[in-house]
Amino acid sequence: MLRYAFRLHRWGLVGFATIMVLSPYFQAGAFAQSAGTTAGQRAAFAHEMSALAVQLSYLLPAPYRVDTLAGYVQWRAWGTLSVVISVWAVAAAAAAVRGDEEKQLVDSWLAARVSRPRLVASRLTSFGAAALVAVVAASLATVLSAARSEPVSVAGVSGKALALWLLIVTLFALCSLVAQLTPSLRGAQAAGAGLVVVLYLCDIVARSQHSFDGLSWVSPFKWYDATDAMAPGGRLGVPGVGLSVATILAAGGLTALAFARRDLRGPLFSLPIQAATRDVPPFPALAWPVARLLYRQRWTLAVWTLITALVAVFMVTLAHGTVESLLSLPGMRAFLTHGSSDPYQGFIATFWFGTAELLIAGFAVHLVSGWATDDTEGILAAVLSTPRHRWAVIAERAGTAVVGITVVVAVGSLAAAITSASLGTSLDAAGVFRASWPLIPFALTFAAAGAVASTRWPRAAIGVLGVLAFASFMTADLPPLMNWPGWVADLSVFQLYGTPLLTGVFWNGLWAMLAIVAAGFGAATLLMQQREVGS
Repeated sequence: MLRYAFRLHRWGLVGFATIMVLSPYFQAGAFAQSAGTTAGQRAAFAHEMSALAVQLSYLLPAPYRVDTLAGYVQWRAWGTLSVVISVWAVAAAAAAVRGDEEKQLVDSWLAARVSRPRLVASRLTSFGAAALVAVVAASLATVLSAARSEPVSVAGVSGKALALWLLIVTLFALCSLVAQLTPSLRGAQAAGAGLVVVLYLCDIVARSQHSFDGLSWVSPFKWYDATDAMAPGGRLGVPGVGLSVATILAAGGLTALAFARRDLRGPLFSLPIQAATRDVPPFPALAWPVARLLYRQRWTLAVWTLITALVAVFMVTLAHGTVESLLSLPGMRAFLTHGSSDPYQGFIATFWFGTAELLIAGFAVHLVSGWATDDTEGILAAVLSTPRHRWAVIAERAGTAVVGITVVVAVGSLAAAITSASLGTSLDAAGVFRASWPLIPFALTFAAAGAVASTRWPRAAIGVLGVLAFASFMTADLPPLMNWPGWVADLSVFQLYGTPLLTGVFWNGLWAMLAIVAAGFGAATLLMQQREVGS
């Protein structure tokens, strides 16, 4: 049972372990290229990184000893891993709880007299084992890549690795618990994503507003950030480790109790069902292809729209308290104003739209997860038996992605503009529109790549898309540090989006994104025509 459960995580393990190995490797190389060798050069580099940390506080924790290779890798590489593994934890928990039930695997296990508590324990243990393999691989990559120029403490890396492993397992346990409340795989994914985003916001709000330090301790992300053992002079965050262990045990126990109380393929709590007195015809709009698929993914769309709106409100509200402290830092006024006279508007533009890229990309990943699930659970085979053209399936997915992404982008941008106006800082409507609509082709590039992956390798789609997204992010991030040619950064979709609110639409990048979208969905159409569904 345990071995089989571990095998179910193999594709996620391969994809996310690859990311966790490559990130420390590249960041160690970037430090060796950029930090210098003398104490003065290292001090100047650390000062530059401290200013950058303020700009990236929504993505990275506060830096510690970034004048050393160990401290820099801990900040830039291991700091972003907490965001990366969140996607894995949400997808794996939803698949373990609801995916296995929809595939009727749980029916078989229960018929073989495997107890429900044992099923919960085996899934938690198997994911913990998969996460441990990935974390050990990341630790080895860190030690070996650092050995080329500046060896790091194995004990320090082990301490940070322990904190990361506990974070992954904690998020999996919490997402498994909330998955008991929903009746479907998509509902479990949406609920898990919502929970993780809320917990993440509780952590990042304290990075710029220290008055929220107490609130941040409800978040497992804070428990992970509290450990800085990898850097010289750092230490293991014992309170965070203790809270993580306690949360895993509590969430695992509550999950077992909830699973014991509910029916298979049913939610923990449900409203009483009244007998139907007559047949109700379906809503006519559900006969439309795009509307039909969009309805099936309605919870994913609703939750991501709500998340995006809440984050927009949060980022804009945070501006007035944060800008005052930023303006005291050298060079930050020029960064925030970008030639204008309103630093608040510059903060909202830079920080909100930088965060929006990550949110919209996350929504595209969850759309792709739904497409892959349709294949592995036999839904796609049933749809094609109606009969329907295979090209129509890909066209419907593309149309659904366009509509869903447009809704999420529109709601997020409106929330940012309305909140800003209520606080006395009006954003330029034309500028907001100019920065918002390129987010649609930006997110569609991930959806197009995911369409190819979910058509060719449905079980590995999320892992493949995760690697591609991470590679794109790193391609935009590393060239300045590694002294690579400028055209390398142009290979990143993040670079192709540009900064339209501040510098206008990057038209060459826009055409490139549209070409990727067309090529991706076109390749998915050809693959769908050739492959055997369900294989």
